[in-house]
Amino acid sequence: MHELQEPESINLLKPHTEHFASAPVVEPAKPRRKFFSLRLRLALLGGALLCVSAFVFSAGIARTAPQEDGQPLSLFASLSRLVLAGEKSVAGESDDRINILLLGIGGAGHDGPELTDTIIFGSFKPSTKELGLISVPRDLTINIPGYGYRKINAVNALAEQNKKGSGPAATADTISDILGEPVPYTVKIDFGGFADVIDALGGVNIYVEKSFTDTTYPLDDAMGSVQTVSFTEGWTQMDGKTALAYSRSRHGNNGEGSDFARAARQQKVLMAVKDKTLSLGVLLNPGKLSRIIGTITSNIQTNISAIEMVKLAKYIPDISPEKVALHVLDTAGGSLYETHVNGAYVILPYKEDWSDLKLLAQNIFKTEDTAGATVLTHATAQAETEVRLEVQNGTLTTGLAGGTAELLQSSGFTVVDVTNAKDRTRNTTVIYDFTNGAKDDELRALKDYLHAEVYVTEKGYVNSRAFVPDKVVSEDTFKDLPTTKEKIDFLVILGQDSSNLVLR
Repeated sequence: MHELQEPESINLLKPHTEHFASAPVVEPAKPRRKFFSLRLRLALLGGALLCVSAFVFSAGIARTAPQEDGQPLSLFASLSRLVLAGEKSVAGESDDRINILLLGIGGAGHDGPELTDTIIFGSFKPSTKELGLISVPRDLTINIPGYGYRKINAVNALAEQNKKGSGPAATADTISDILGEPVPYTVKIDFGGFADVIDALGGVNIYVEKSFTDTTYPLDDAMGSVQTVSFTEGWTQMDGKTALAYSRSRHGNNGEGSDFARAARQQKVLMAVKDKTLSLGVLLNPGKLSRIIGTITSNIQTNISAIEMVKLAKYIPDISPEKVALHVLDTAGGSLYETHVNGAYVILPYKEDWSDLKLLAQNIFKTEDTAGATVLTHATAQAETEVRLEVQNGTLTTGLAGGTAELLQSSGFTVVDVTNAKDRTRNTTVIYDFTNGAKDDELRALKDYLHAEVYVTEKGYVNSRAFVPDKVVSEDTFKDLPTTKEKIDFLVILGQDSSNLVLR
């Protein structure tokens, strides 16, 4: 941490850099039905789509679940009670404008662990289900009361130095002054924890706009070591480590070496997390949900209560890519300019009253060009192939097939029929692949979702690219299966091991 300095009186009306002769600047950091409704399930991690904050909510529910007869209630049962409890309103909901600030830090083991590499102001409009995001550059230099002129990424660190846990609120106050909007909610996340969450999700699909290589990406080994990372234009499946490198790279070629480009990539990663969370039904899979919760309990700090999170999350299913406006504050919009002061790179405002940025914040939901920021487009996910399922109940558990079918449909699968299996004494869930390996990726996702065994034909086994089935059977066996519909891709026969998917 840099030595604290007394504040200076400096005029920032125009780019007169001589005023900064003695201004301290922080150097950049070194490198009761049988199942709940879909809307209720989405509430569990739905706030994640509003700047990742629902991960905290999930962990909070897991830790504070009420007791019944001395036994902890299930996660979803706890959630249900919270939904029905209290009428506490969400700050800004009555004004049709809910604001949240997302802060990303390197965390322990990094240089400047409390410096905020990522600052994203998010705003949600309940009446229209619109979401707007503004990325604030870490090098934006401001007058911090008591410390003089510092980069905005130091606000959290300086506050934490004085009082542990006060950084997010101090940064929220600063952003509120700059953008002219109240910031009642904050979420601070350790990037390492975010990478773990992405891994728990099974990775994310991200569209890389431009190929680039960064030969000086830090290893964070406390020795200043670097490595080379490269990304190729097009859709890419990224694990947590790769997504983190993609979002944090600062020295890439091909126009990707600026903080502005990095901010744009960070927003893309957030949107990819949103897409993956909804499209694969992660929220509906108790096993995967439990693993996600386990990865984030110590990596996120927020002031959003559990009840507020549930209320926020109810809006999530209605947010579509067309209703998301992504903005990156940069020096191309005429509101900010870049220069060097005492050898340090800084970004300064043309107008001391920040009026340009306040106007942008007022119009955050507009997707057309806006003065002061670059407007991004959110690449929609690749067109999903329709996957047609027939679901049969191989147990005596009433409603198991219907409840599971609802979960699968919510996850993007098409269930063409729900019926009872001929054998109602099955212990193990089995998926029969009628595509002969043509939908390998979808089959893998379904297997992971249901924790099921997979049976394929000899042809399907040969065509499978990297998927190892549990059993290879003859085509005659498939012809003899009691299916009720033609042209299905997979037949799912539920065993007793799938009963945990439907909560009673």
